[in-house]
Amino acid sequence: MSMLLMVQAMAIKVGNPLRKLVLIKLADNASDSGECWPSVGHIADQCEISPRSVQSHIRQLVKDGLVRVEQRRGSSGVNQSNVYHLNLAGEGANPAPYGAAAAPRGRKSCGGEGAGAAPRTSRLEPVIEPIDPPNPQVGGEGEILADAQKALEFYNQQTGTRCKDAKPFVTLLTPTTSRDAYTLDDLKLVIRWVVSEWKRRGDTYAKPANICRVNRFDGYLADATAWATAEAAIPAEDVIAGYNEILGDVLPVAELDDGRRRMIRHIQAHMLTQSIPAFLGYFEKFRDTAPEFYFGGPERDGWRASFDYLMKPETLRKTRENAL
Repeated sequence: MSMLLMVQAMAIKVGNPLRKLVLIKLADNASDSGECWPSVGHIADQCEISPRSVQSHIRQLVKDGLVRVEQRRGSSGVNQSNVYHLNLAGEGANPAPYGAAAAPRGRKSCGGEGAGAAPRTSRLEPVIEPIDPPNPQVGGEGEILADAQKALEFYNQQTGTRCKDAKPFVTLLTPTTSRDAYTLDDLKLVIRWVVSEWKRRGDTYAKPANICRVNRFDGYLADATAWATAEAAIPAEDVIAGYNEILGDVLPVAELDDGRRRMIRHIQAHMLTQSIPAFLGYFEKFRDTAPEFYFGGPERDGWRASFDYLMKPETLRKTRENAL
C-alpha cells in the first residue's frame, strides 16, 4: 500500500462515492510507483458492489485520466488480471491510455463562452473530516461516540432506514469490567449478517436495539463470522456463473440477488463437499441425468426447472441418488 497514493485518492473528487471507493481500493493495492493488479472480483468483494459496477467505474476513472489500464495475457492467450497505473499527483493531467487524447479536466472561464479551458493547478488539499458526532469529548468517549454514529450510518445504509438513536451501538463499543469493547468492524459484520440472514417482519429489519443485545451479541458475532467465512470460501458470483455456463442454454438464466445468496449458503450444509467444484458437479449431473420433463418436455414448451429449484435440498438429494 502506498500512503501517498491513499492520501491523494482521498483528496480527489470523482463525482461518485462508489467510484471514489474503487479508486481508494486501487490505491490501497498499489505500489509507490502507482502499479497494482487486483482482480475485478477482488475489488468488487472489498467494495461490496457488483463486478459490473467496478468495471464501469474503472472505465470512467480511465476517461478522467486518473487510471491507465494495461491488459495482460498469459502464454496461452488467456486474459489475466489487468495492471492498473494510477496517475493521481496531477489529478488526471496525463494523457489517457492507448494513445487517446488527454482527458479534459479544465473548465471554461467565467468571462465568455468562447474562452478555452482555463489552466488548472493541481494541488493536494488537507482532508477536513466532519466532526461526527457534533462536539465529541476528547479521548476515548469521543471515539466511541464517533464509531457509534458510523455504525448507525452503516445500519441505515444497509437497511434503507433513518434510525437516529446510536445509543445501542455506544453500549457495545464501551468496555465494562466483564468484557472488552466490541469494535466498529464487529458491529458492521453483524449488521451485514442480520440484513442478509434474519427473517424480516413485513418490510422491516431488526432494529439496532434488537441487534445490540449485550447478552446475545457474542453469539451473533460468532454466527456472523462463520457466515462471512462460508461466503468467502464459496463466492455466490461463481456459483451463479457456473450454473449459467452449464445450464443456461436449457434452463432460465439466473441473476444474483440477496435471496439467491441465502439459498447458496443454506444448501452448502447439505453438500458432501463444500466447494465450487461440488456445485459445478451438481449442475452437470442434473443436466446429464434429469428427465426431459425438467427441461420443458419433448417440445421444450412446458414447465422448466430453475436455479431456485436446484437450490432446494430435496432436488440436490434426488439428483445425488438418481431419483429425479
